[in-house]
Amino acid sequence: MRVSVVARAIVAATVAILAGCGRLAFDPAARGDDAGRPDGPGPAAIPVDFGAGCIVGLTLDEPMWTGAPGEVIDSCSGHDGTAIRNAARIDDPTRGRAGNFPLPSGCIQIPDAPALHATTALTMSAWVYPQSLDAVNPYGVIAKRSDYTMDDAEYTMFLWTDNTVWVDLDSRNDRNHGNKPILNGQWQQITAVYDGSLPIAQRVQIYIDGVLDAVLAETSASLTPYPNDLSIGCLPEQPIATKPQIALGGLIDDAALWSRAFNSQEVADWYQATRH
Repeated sequence: MRVSVVARAIVAATVAILAGCGRLAFDPAARGDDAGRPDGPGPAAIPVDFGAGCIVGLTLDEPMWTGAPGEVIDSCSGHDGTAIRNAARIDDPTRGRAGNFPLPSGCIQIPDAPALHATTALTMSAWVYPQSLDAVNPYGVIAKRSDYTMDDAEYTMFLWTDNTVWVDLDSRNDRNHGNKPILNGQWQQITAVYDGSLPIAQRVQIYIDGVLDAVLAETSASLTPYPNDLSIGCLPEQPIATKPQIALGGLIDDAALWSRAFNSQEVADWYQATRH
């Protein structure tokens, strides 16, 4: 979808206004209420570009997480999450407030809902600051699956072999990964875009810091609506007490999903709007 001149101007103005604080915040006004937000409304609403089709938007800016249900606020559509297994909101010198997802299984869990099933198009994005990548083991970022042995992944984005970005869509029939390694001890934005209307060889794009990293094949033209919860900061691995999730082992900020496919300019605009 081509972004209009007016929409582009809104993005540019918003970025300029927020240049002093260095990041674009989601605003609960985008979903029509401030209910339950511990720190009040954010400094600016989502520009029209990014509000359209947004199904989850987590700034991870709450003052603290206690593990209470629904205290991690989704400013797009009210799919609030719960911090589990020692996930904590921390202060970061670069990005201000962020979420910490310690090994082995720190996570935010969002209950399944009809709006979380993206069907024929999807964009996933998050700023990540890994601290434990080892080029061998997987580390979770965004996942809507319950157990890799069940092959029930609706969509996932995680870091794995060679520390690259991996994406599973509509099970593991086409396991895609990028080219550029993600680095420990550094903030980077990772974005995955799926468009089932494109030719098979072009349906998945992976971006690093707003720049295209890989264009990959996906045979599924739509995503099966598996009834799994949405996990942020971890990758559900096995349904056993000793290894229920694989956490990122690091920090995440501004995690968001849209039920539409961003074009390359929108990905670049989103990067600029949320960077420092």
